Amino acid sequence: MTVIDGNHSSRRINLVAAAMKAEKYLEVGVADGETFFSVSIPSKTGVDPKFRFDAKSRESEGEHFCEMSSDDYFTGVARGTKFDIVFLDGLHVFPQTFRDFCNAIMFTGDNSLIIIDDTIPSDVYSSIPEVNLALATRTREGGTGAAWHGDIYKMIYAVHDFFPSLSYLTVSSRGNPQTFIWRETRRYFSPRFNSLEQISRMTWFDFQENMDLANLSPEEYAIPTVISKLLSSDFG
Repeated sequence: MTVIDGNHSSRRINLVAAAMKAEKYLEVGVADGETFFSVSIPSKTGVDPKFRFDAKSRESEGEHFCEMSSDDYFTGVARGTKFDIVFLDGLHVFPQTFRDFCNAIMFTGDNSLIIIDDTIPSDVYSSIPEVNLALATRTREGGTGAAWHGDIYKMIYAVHDFFPSLSYLTVSSRGNPQTFIWRETRRYFSPRFNSLEQISRMTWFDFQENMDLANLSPEEYAIPTVISKLLSSDFG
């Protein structure tokens, strides 16, 4: 498997995109474009309330930019578009990411892939939904570093319990943890929480007790597995 240059996100995306011959890509939460500009897919759309670059000067036939909230994009701009790969890297809070995910499903096909960034917090402080509080609390308790993932980890449990027709795994090495989701019905499905409210109230300690549901996989195994699933015609 050829390694493609870029950060961990674009590397993973490009490996999958090349294998599945992806043509349309959506990225929610573009920021400075570090991942977006390194993705090698013919038609790319970036959505962000405030880009950290001159989006108008970068607009081209293959790169489209929508400076707006993801809610506004999905409800007013996306319309009938179908994306092969969707990368969700927006607000690191569960309610918004869950809404983005539900919307993204409507704009993907049977062989599409949805990737959610930062799904495994590095410590209890990293799991706090508000970034300033997370960093301040870590510092106050004598910790160091600026790692912050928010409560995106709750997405794993929401997908597990409420989307049994979707399968997933979480890439756990060579960069930030990311959960890859595709259409494939999970056999022997059994919800663990069966309550979105309970999932929304989960803590770091609940997450630790239910880590088995993350389906952690090292990148060298995860990417070939995802590619194999996307290229398979058996989604029953």
